Amino acid sequence: PMAILYRPPRIAAVEGLLRKVRGAFAPEQVRAEGAGVRTLYRRLAAGGTVGILPDQKPRAGEGQFAPFFGRDALTMVLLPRLAARTGATVLFLFAERLPRGAGYRIHVLPAPGGIDDADPAVACRALNRGVEVCVERAFAQYQWHYKRYTRYDQPSPYDPPA
Repeated sequence: PMAILYRPPRIAAVEGLLRKVRGAFAPEQVRAEGAGVRTLYRRLAAGGTVGILPDQKPRAGEGQFAPFFGRDALTMVLLPRLAARTGATVLFLFAERLPRGAGYRIHVLPAPGGIDDADPAVACRALNRGVEVCVERAFAQYQWHYKRYTRYDQPSPYDPPA
């Protein structure tokens, strides 16, 4: 069975609905916190499958800056660490919307070399390259609203000028 990692929504009342919708596809949903991450390690150690959205902005201390389309973007270190510590095979999967509501085309792509490197800088570069390859196949469909270019020690480039 598959386990997916998720971050609870800001509006607590919505979490139940999201869990119900996601539950139709994934047997186990684990929160992006200590106990949930331990569940992912156990699942992989037992030969199971996990799903992680690798391009969401990690919390402070849980990411590293690495190039993404030529610009440093805050990148999660969790996925490369999981791969390095468990030896799990990493695949990139995304659904491309087909024209005129004709459904979706599912793409499954191998991860770039280095995604399980012990050096987080190397691993995060590989992770971002894998996301770039996916984005390049359906550029207009990528969710560019993820605020990955924010630096915790600087003002957000997404905020309007004061």
